[in-house]
Amino acid sequence: MYVLTPEEMKDFDRFTIEELGVLQEILMENAGRSVYSAIKGLYEYPLEDVSAVVVAGRGNNGGDGLVVARYLSQEVDELFVYLIGKKADLKGSPLRNLEILEKMGIEIIEVDEIDEEMEDSVLGADIVVDALFGTGFRGKAEGIYAELIDIINASDAFIASVDIASGVNARTGEVTSDAVIADITVTMAFPKTGHFLYPGKLFTGELIVADIGIPRSLAEGMIKRATVEEDDVREILPVRLGNEHKGDVGRVLVIAGSRGFTGAASLTSMASMRMGAGLTYLAIPESLNPILEAKVTEVITLPVAEVDGSISEDAVDRLLDEGKYDSIAIGPGLSRKESAVRAVSRLLEKYRGPLVIDADGVWALKGKLELLKGREVPPILTPHPGELGHLLDLTPDEINRRRMEVASEFAVKHGVVLVLKGAPTVIGTPGGFLWINTTGNPGLASGGTGDVLTGMIASLLAQGVPPVESAIAGVYLHGLAGDLAAADLSEYSLMAGDLLDYIPDAINFLTGYDEEED
Repeated sequence: MYVLTPEEMKDFDRFTIEELGVLQEILMENAGRSVYSAIKGLYEYPLEDVSAVVVAGRGNNGGDGLVVARYLSQEVDELFVYLIGKKADLKGSPLRNLEILEKMGIEIIEVDEIDEEMEDSVLGADIVVDALFGTGFRGKAEGIYAELIDIINASDAFIASVDIASGVNARTGEVTSDAVIADITVTMAFPKTGHFLYPGKLFTGELIVADIGIPRSLAEGMIKRATVEEDDVREILPVRLGNEHKGDVGRVLVIAGSRGFTGAASLTSMASMRMGAGLTYLAIPESLNPILEAKVTEVITLPVAEVDGSISEDAVDRLLDEGKYDSIAIGPGLSRKESAVRAVSRLLEKYRGPLVIDADGVWALKGKLELLKGREVPPILTPHPGELGHLLDLTPDEINRRRMEVASEFAVKHGVVLVLKGAPTVIGTPGGFLWINTTGNPGLASGGTGDVLTGMIASLLAQGVPPVESAIAGVYLHGLAGDLAAADLSEYSLMAGDLLDYIPDAINFLTGYDEEED
């Protein structure tokens, strides 16, 4: 599903009306009817006994709300329609829909201040339709709008927002003061970036994308931003034919771990196995090898030269000279000691194949980003905002405020696939396309979950999946494993090691495999 900024959506609206000749009244009618249909389908009780309130602004978003009011008027027991402002301020399609309502005998109540009667009707409503601002909103809700939003949020009503929850910036997801906390948001034609970015996502509720007559084909070739969907990942997963052996399905080398951080090495290498790699080798400082041999029995450990508990750069030469690997992952728990930093540089200088760089591996790239360029196989970087901020001299907050733009710009500039972890995780590609992940939950905000992701992506790379697709599938399945684990264990109790047990469930969920039917 393509994801648009409000400005891009405005251009598509204009094109549909001016170039394709679709009347704005038709688009508004389709929008309002879609919101009504969503309410009717998702509200848990029959509408016949319901009290509904529609609060409408003076623009097109308010016009959509007036269409919703017309449909609701035919079903609900009691309906209140409030216009924030004067009827004389309306024009075009919103005005025509207001006139239709009045001809039907439905009262439109003009509001310039909230009185006790209006407050009581909102607080006592079963359903509230929020049609105040729309996707053009910037700044913050003030005055009567802030007061009304507080009342809406204080009600026990089922709240449906039109296009975006009022008070949320549809481009950035920012909320600078008050915003409606919606149960559902029905957005028109395409989701907007602010639906996925925090804190806006918290106010969105269930997101429903309505087809209102704007051709979705308009986005093809024009929009370089989309969500990762089940079907995308299902098509990426490598197919097993039945005659494979362990050497056919990928050899992964994991270079990870240091004194005090053997867990990261364990999680990454075990995730590689769980994701389907035939053989996983773990290069670990030699003094730590006894720990890992006991901990990861399915993984082949390679004790290598070390300096004070961290891998030595000389170890990289030996690893590359003595083994052939289909992919390499470096960084989890590697440490930030000088020997480990030099090992990352040495690997980039000598190895040109499929590569995942995570955690301390990313940290080691400070001032050395030129090592990433000019590769036939683009490396995959998997930083969190702090690690990427270290490379770019930005704070994590600065990264998060522009996470989509930053990820896309970095990937293009340096010729890499950038997996920027967080909420949401986004994937920038060398060609400028940005993917937005839709799985995962706060339970993944736990130490070690990123190490699991690194192993999953490296495993897919080794199985012959191209870098961009490996990142897309790895991120989606990682989040899905987290969702399945949280459903059983709770978001509070979810730990990184739990994800290893739920990777198979995530794959089975996606592929439709049913053990009972097998």
